[in-house]
Amino acid sequence: MSQEIIRCPYCVLGDEFRPMLRETRKRFICASCGHTAKPEEPYSKCACTRCLELARLAAVRRNSAELRKSHSASL
Repeated sequence: MSQEIIRCPYCVLGDEFRPMLRETRKRFICASCGHTAKPEEPYSKCACTRCLELARLAAVRRNSAELRKSHSASL
C-alpha cells in the first residue's frame, strides 16, 4: 500500500512543496502555516491566514469586476 503524500500549496521545503502531516484519517495540516486539506473534499474551506487572504482578494476582485460591468451597462 503506497502512502499518500499531501503537500501544502503555500510552503516550500527544499525544491518541493512541504509535505503535510496527517491530523486525522481524512485531514492533513501543514506544520509551517497551518493550512488544512481534506483530499476527499477538494473544495472544503480552510481557515488558515493564507486561504483567508486569497478569499478576501477574490472578493475584492469580484466586486471591482461587478462595478465595471454595472458602469458599462449604464452607459
